[in-house]
Amino acid sequence: MKHIKKWLIWAWLPVMLLLWLLTPPSNSPWIKHTVFLVTITMQGLIFWLVSKAQSQEDEEKYFGLTEKLYGMTLFTAMAIYTKGIWIITPATSPIWLKHLFLGSGLFVLILCFLYFALKKVDEQADERFYMNLAKAACTTLVLIVLSLIVLSIVTFFLPFTLRTGMVLIFTASMIVFFDLFFLIFEKRG
Repeated sequence: MKHIKKWLIWAWLPVMLLLWLLTPPSNSPWIKHTVFLVTITMQGLIFWLVSKAQSQEDEEKYFGLTEKLYGMTLFTAMAIYTKGIWIITPATSPIWLKHLFLGSGLFVLILCFLYFALKKVDEQADERFYMNLAKAACTTLVLIVLSLIVLSIVTFFLPFTLRTGMVLIFTASMIVFFDLFFLIFEKRG
């Protein structure tokens, strides 16, 4: 099995490089770089999670409130990010191509979100769960306020137009930061 994983990774990297080379440049050059960086990061994360899940087959599978929260928020963040990329990227030469790929990706993400949202959990929330949830929410709120203050200072000195896609990408990143803060508070205890 490890041999297959190794070849899968070696096949994945040239495909991503070929996709990078064949993708035409966009109006803003940073869009292509950002989209590929996030795509490679998400695919690498999925490869890592799948390999970790297969190595822990002997352990009992457990699905609690924390796992449900992680699943719902991560798929929500990816769906919001996809919608932000959908808005911010320029139209393709056949106009339906962009809508087909991003729409089908968004549909799959919404289905995954609904799977985690509707999955039954036997665990009841305790004080520690609510306390960590509140800490993560407060820390994320502080991060949002600080980033908006920095944005207002930047716009004071430089003319800057904030577009809808940028706001959606910012929202998705804040949801991911909420997950990271919740993970930190959960592990710290």
